Amino acid sequence: MKFLVLLFLLCFNETVAQSKISVNISNFRNNKGICRACIFNNAAAFSSSKALQCVQVPVSGKAAVAEFESIVEGTYAIFVFHDANSNNKMDKNFLGIPSEGYGASQNNLPFAAAPTFDGNKFTVTKGYNYSFKIRLRNL
Repeated sequence: MKFLVLLFLLCFNETVAQSKISVNISNFRNNKGICRACIFNNAAAFSSSKALQCVQVPVSGKAAVAEFESIVEGTYAIFVFHDANSNNKMDKNFLGIPSEGYGASQNNLPFAAAPTFDGNKFTVTKGYNYSFKIRLRNL
């Protein structure tokens, strides 16, 4: 019986220790399609688009809110884009320049390069909730 109580407490403690991240995204060109937001836990995953968790949320009033739950302590970066045509990918023109709005967690968007994990990373401490404001860049 003591073992079961201890096991329950350990599981409950781990659940309480997880964090929630809320992202308020603005500067959409229109309300078409969806907003896709992904969270990454390392630079290699960020550069290869292998997200830890992704969510799709509606765009309303040229804004959207994305939430990530059950995030454990660690270092993360978030990338978002406006999937205006709902094809589940960020469209680019023939030069490779994004034709849909995009942003990242620290709003660090280099002029002539893609956002990086290191430029947009943040640290999550267990048990805290976080809020970010991301303004999309539309080229």
